[in-house]
Amino acid sequence: MFSKRLTVLIQVLTIVLFALVAATIPQFFLLVFLLYFVISMSLATWSFRKSVKLSESSAGPILYKESAADRIMAYDQLVLVELKNQFKSTMIYLVFPLFALLLIPLYHGFIGPHVESLLRSLSNEFLERFIYFIVLYLFLMGVFQGVRVASFRAWKQPRQLYIPRSFTVYKSGLRIDRGFLGFSSDMCVKESRERKFVEIYSKKLPYIVRLYTLEVSKLYSKLKEAGLHECRESEV
Repeated sequence: MFSKRLTVLIQVLTIVLFALVAATIPQFFLLVFLLYFVISMSLATWSFRKSVKLSESSAGPILYKESAADRIMAYDQLVLVELKNQFKSTMIYLVFPLFALLLIPLYHGFIGPHVESLLRSLSNEFLERFIYFIVLYLFLMGVFQGVRVASFRAWKQPRQLYIPRSFTVYKSGLRIDRGFLGFSSDMCVKESRERKFVEIYSKKLPYIVRLYTLEVSKLYSKLKEAGLHECRESEV
């Protein structure tokens, strides 16, 4: 999975690359922007899948196994609300290209002229277009991130949930569905005995892993035995 620094670096490089392309062929700007969005989403999806590696060699002994997590989840009445909010947050990514089509004329009409007036002193048409499109991308991404953060706060769900249908806890990692998630030193666990699950948090993961089981205390202790620590308030 990408680190936060590498993710930021990739985002900066892709913005610069597509601004260069858009400055070269400004008549195809919308096509370039849509291509940028598709590639960004593809990288995010690839990063998500890469975080759950399809390997469990040298995983160590099995500490705990749950094959009916999906059935246990069905008894949690609050999870439907959480998944509904998660679906709403996901929809933001899907409708953003359409939202951007409304924002682009707003930029060209109100913000763009001020940017152009500031850039005329450069006396370089290509450089002017390049910076103009850089500011446009930053404007669109800023609005997108603002809407995303506001929606998360409104729905009180800071991160996506990953809820496997079944899982197996090993000494060195967790087999979830068809993938394998290796444990790291920054991972912590939090239990909810009332709702029958244990959650795994990590700043390196773009989601919260929620494990449903009827033996919450046993699963919790096995995860701590594997090296995960109890979550502090700042880690949740």
